[in-house]
Amino acid sequence: MLGEEAKVLLGFLPNSTPSSSQVKAAYKKKALETHPDRFPLSQRSLDESNFKLISAAYTCLQSGVRREVPTAGYSK
Repeated sequence: MLGEEAKVLLGFLPNSTPSSSQVKAAYKKKALETHPDRFPLSQRSLDESNFKLISAAYTCLQSGVRREVPTAGYSK
């Protein structure tokens, strides 16, 4: 995952430079919105993949490391 892509997933502009605390706050908000336990079992598969993408974006931005994570299917 590229940093720009991670920023967009967490709600930032691609060329922005959010602080660590801003990234953490955005992650918390998105994690609450996409957590699979909030949805019925019939939707759980899609929501699990969305939650994993949000988690990967957070890790990418906090560590500064590029991670290869497929982003197809994100719908929130």
